Amino acid sequence: MSENKKYQTFKTISPSDALKLIKEHKNDQNLVILDVRTPWEFSDNHIEGAVNLDYTDPDFNEQIKKLDKTKYYIIYCKSGMRSVKVCEILKKLGFTHVYNIKEGFKGWKSKID
Repeated sequence: MSENKKYQTFKTISPSDALKLIKEHKNDQNLVILDVRTPWEFSDNHIEGAVNLDYTDPDFNEQIKKLDKTKYYIIYCKSGMRSVKVCEILKKLGFTHVYNIKEGFKGWKSKID
């Protein structure tokens, strides 16, 4: 087990596994696709059904504390860096079902679209 994986408290999944989860839970209100890019990035293009919560927003920490800890979250950013940080924050706050899309939206676009 690598040092990174040893301390990782969330799961990183491939874009195809993320798509599978999204399709399996299409009408499930307990699955949230969370796009943590800027509103500009989000408006340019995003995964269908995603909710935008800007990691760079000064109120980000307050906004994230309002999320339902019992739901499942699939999180992504542009390339996977911000989303990893958000996953770590969520786990520290007690969220238990957190998934990071490997390589973010770039990975999604290259594998899915």
